[in-house]
Amino acid sequence: MNETPYLAAVLLAAGPSTRLGQPKQLVKVEGEPLVKRVTRLLLEAGPDSVTVVSGCGATEIARELDGLPVDVVYNKVWEQGMGGSITCGVRQAGQDADGYLVMVCDQWRLETPDIERLIEAWKSDISRIVVANWKEGKAFVSGPPVIFPGALLPELKFMTRSRGARQVIDRNMDNVEFVDMQNAAWDLDRPQDLALIPGYESPSPNN
Repeated sequence: MNETPYLAAVLLAAGPSTRLGQPKQLVKVEGEPLVKRVTRLLLEAGPDSVTVVSGCGATEIARELDGLPVDVVYNKVWEQGMGGSITCGVRQAGQDADGYLVMVCDQWRLETPDIERLIEAWKSDISRIVVANWKEGKAFVSGPPVIFPGALLPELKFMTRSRGARQVIDRNMDNVEFVDMQNAAWDLDRPQDLALIPGYESPSPNN
């Protein structure tokens, strides 16, 4: 093991946002497209590399990230779901990382300290899966962002629609650490979610 563990971040930004009705990657939060905002947060949190996986809307995403120190990779099978995008991202990030931080681009309330806490928890034991955890009503829910240890790379490299990150976590529950992250509870799935975003304006019908 390296004295300083190497962490590769993978941002998933390939989906078609079917339920939302517009590309969530390009929805603006306080004037900044989500894909650019979350990429910036990742860079500020300090992983050793950042890979952004694009698919639907790849040209616009590449334009928004132009000039940032990230690697943008196109997932040719983005229609097949998130599992394929994780596989595409970790393969691009390389096989020598001690951990892989997987994020989605629509958790618009996340801030840099949230990601930093996840990374610090992982650094205390890089063999563990570290998963965000938040409260919804009376129940606790877990999900991205997630850090997978490098030992799970063989599984991450062969994900599918039916065999994704959740299945990997469930199979390794005895090796999971949860990090409280209430800001991860807010994401974009439906048009009504847009009303919660500060400064969001509906696109003009003439645009």
